[in-house]
Amino acid sequence: MKNYLHIFVLATLASAVISCGGKKETTTEKVTTANVKEVVKREFDYPIPTSYEVTTLLQDADAAFVLDITNPVENVDKYETQRAKALNLGIYGADLSYASTYNMNEETLALIKVTKTLVDGLDVPGVFNESMVNRIESNIDNQDSLILIITESFYNTYEQLNKTGQEKLSFLVVSASWIEGLYITTQLAVSSNYDPRLMSIIAKQKTGANVLAEAAAKYVEDEDIKAIAPLLNYMKLTYDGVEPEVGITKGQLDDIMKNVESTRNEITG
Repeated sequence: MKNYLHIFVLATLASAVISCGGKKETTTEKVTTANVKEVVKREFDYPIPTSYEVTTLLQDADAAFVLDITNPVENVDKYETQRAKALNLGIYGADLSYASTYNMNEETLALIKVTKTLVDGLDVPGVFNESMVNRIESNIDNQDSLILIITESFYNTYEQLNKTGQEKLSFLVVSASWIEGLYITTQLAVSSNYDPRLMSIIAKQKTGANVLAEAAAKYVEDEDIKAIAPLLNYMKLTYDGVEPEVGITKGQLDDIMKNVESTRNEITG
């Protein structure tokens, strides 16, 4: 489970803030997309695409940014249990990736604040503090500095979770992040009249569906994992018959969209 923790930090949330726009010089340490990807490739074995990778593919496919797709930030106050906080940290993490990849600065700042709320709620003190949020706000237009700040903060957060034996929370976060990434992609695919590039992205998520369902099955004694296991298994079954290299039909995409929306809505409440 440590790989889930660390890769989520470096790729799902940290690299979420690397944009495709121009970069400014930074007076601190230089960080680039290539640097982060190299660290991830060298040190971790992540079994599913990160939400940053998925949203980058969406941008490459000329998919427009649609604000109403993301989980409203005001929903954060509804999440009271540790399970709900961890799952919705994953949801908001994917939304953060989506917003920042498209250079939506206002939305990015709002999502960072609700992310901080959930991290604080998971009782990991001291690493995602007000000073860090102020640094993010001051560097919102400097993508190199921004990724450095968020990488450091989330790495420290999840290091603390790992040290306190809360690895299961990382699995909940990663699972929900994958679900939200798929949800966003299916919504955009249908609204684009089944753009074949988006349908290809969705077809290739079959691997993630299988990996997460199989991983959840290993934690049958954990009440929090058991709560989400049926949802993950549901998504795995939805992909039966899909051949990623061949693609998916409109009917298969509609089924996947319906099921991932139901799964996602159960998490977000």
